[in-house]
Amino acid sequence: MRWRNKKSGPRPRGLIRRFIKDREGVTAVEFALVGAPFLYLLCVIFETGLMLFSEYIIENGVSRASRMIRTGQVQINGMSSAQFKNEICGKLADFLDCKNKLHVDVRKFSNFSSISLPSAYNGNELSADVTTAAKFQPGVALDVVVVRAYYEWDLFVPGLSQLANLSGGRRSLTAGAAFRNEPYTT
Repeated sequence: MRWRNKKSGPRPRGLIRRFIKDREGVTAVEFALVGAPFLYLLCVIFETGLMLFSEYIIENGVSRASRMIRTGQVQINGMSSAQFKNEICGKLADFLDCKNKLHVDVRKFSNFSSISLPSAYNGNELSADVTTAAKFQPGVALDVVVVRAYYEWDLFVPGLSQLANLSGGRRSLTAGAAFRNEPYTT
């Protein structure tokens, strides 16, 4: 048996062998390799689901509010564009910023073949035709009406730039309806 000085510590070759044979930290190392991509993927799935859920909520709000135009309730009650937007926003989830990020455009036409809508996008931004110069023309009985709504969704998971269709890491969620007003009487 060889004696060695206790202060010198273990031999380097023995330390490497022991490290290779030791299995106590394997779970932590495996989690470190797999955990980060898994958590990122989980965040991507969560944001995508939340974004699709929000688009569904907006579409439902547009459908409900459009029905009020179709049946003449908006015209009879003299509803303004702000009141109509509030009608769409009324049932939206609290996490959506309806006041600042939802843009609504309502246009009337004499028939379906005459529908001609301006582009909603100007490059990678929403065009002024649906933001600052949006129209509110609910029409009268038997007019054809097109309602379009655009919501600017801020992507919060980094690396999802391929989903962004607006500048600044934002995505446009859209909803719309096209219909002929019913023959209501005022």
